[in-house]
Amino acid sequence: MKENNLIKSPVVFNEEQHTYTLGDKQLSGITSIIKKYLFPNMYAAVSQAVLNRAAERGTRIHNLIQLWTMGILTQEDIAELQPFLDAFHAAELDGWESEYLVSDNESVASSIDLVCLDKKGNIILCDIKTTAVLHIEYLQWQLSIYAYLFEHQNPELKVNNLKAIHIRDGKCNIVDITRLEDNQIEDLLAAYRNGAESFVNPLHQLPDGIDALLNEYAENESTMGFIKMVLDEYDKRKKELQAAIVDKLKSQKMSSIETPVAKVTIGKDSTTKKFDFKAFVESDLYKQSPAQYDAFVNESTTAGRVTITLR
Repeated sequence: MKENNLIKSPVVFNEEQHTYTLGDKQLSGITSIIKKYLFPNMYAAVSQAVLNRAAERGTRIHNLIQLWTMGILTQEDIAELQPFLDAFHAAELDGWESEYLVSDNESVASSIDLVCLDKKGNIILCDIKTTAVLHIEYLQWQLSIYAYLFEHQNPELKVNNLKAIHIRDGKCNIVDITRLEDNQIEDLLAAYRNGAESFVNPLHQLPDGIDALLNEYAENESTMGFIKMVLDEYDKRKKELQAAIVDKLKSQKMSSIETPVAKVTIGKDSTTKKFDFKAFVESDLYKQSPAQYDAFVNESTTAGRVTITLR
């Protein structure tokens, strides 16, 4: 990590209660403002149990990265964090500060996961995510607010880039995030300070109704991702138990058993043959006499595929 010479905020963060205070005044975190004014229904369809499980996973990764910046990781922890370490070094980034608290010293405060430098010395703010998919627009607002507050707190410094560090399923991708204009951030913060009931998102200039549908689609995909995570864990355990049961039976040269709980049958190994149509039509056999085989080919029309890529 680079020697720290960033300006320290006078705001005090209580990690246990997750509160920010300046003297006797309590400030708001960025997350609550974004959720209230921009994404009020985010994860509304996800059960609290699943959210808690995901939060635990996210907290562990954040803690491991913070320990890494302090140079006190165990070998086991390093192995778990290896995808991040590989991606971080491949991007030629250098850590400067982790969990760096920024504030306007008036109404809002938050901690930036990682303040980094690239090989040219440019300042890059990074946020770590472990969600099933990245919510790019959410990250635009979050990291842009961080950049705005960072420069407010360090007026002689300029944030050059924003990045999301996405750690999921043993992989890590580092994604560039486009910064929003300062006036857009100021408008959102003004809405909060003035106690506004709502805020018109300036990024949304879409046909009526399409935005709500896409938001619901994204939330649905996120929910499916959380559910898949849980199902994958149970499926892995199911296969482990099944293998153990088979081993027990085979060790006694048994192929079936019946108990009050279940009936188990181990079938004989089988071989399946499939016709490789693609290889056939590319073969000399077909090319020499295609008409001979075309009578046995049925054609059907498939509707054009709809592709929705969440950003």
